[in-house]
Amino acid sequence: MIRTVTPADTPAVVALAVDAGLFTADDAGIVEQMMADHFTTGADEGHTCLVDEHDGQPVAVAYYQPRPATDRTWELTMIGVARDHHRHGLGARLLHAVETDLRARDQRLLLVETSATPAFAAARAFYLACGYHEEARVRDYYQAGDDMVLFRKALTAP
Repeated sequence: MIRTVTPADTPAVVALAVDAGLFTADDAGIVEQMMADHFTTGADEGHTCLVDEHDGQPVAVAYYQPRPATDRTWELTMIGVARDHHRHGLGARLLHAVETDLRARDQRLLLVETSATPAFAAARAFYLACGYHEEARVRDYYQAGDDMVLFRKALTAP
């Protein structure tokens, strides 16, 4: 069941983000802070976090937020599925829920950035399979030799 995240979900979301390989255990504090910010001011600023719950536990998470100084452009900040739930379509289902939510709010674009390294090849293939188009690459963005790939999907008809 896809639903809006609650504060009680925070420990599970942090563990999920680490399990999905989005963050290392050393960087789990980044996710904790993102969730704390979400519940204090982020939701008021339009930030949205959805989880896909199975057997009472979040097994997939998506976090998205409006891009400042743009006309209805959003950024998918985080999407991940617990490793033991991979290859069951949960990521695509959750991404579709994000897109449906944004379309219902008459939003225009959804952007996603990821790494160009081989470790993120599956993520890039996922976005392409979900109808995203590679829009840009920024060389050495994350660090020397690690380019950022920007994907784009129009949410409204041209």
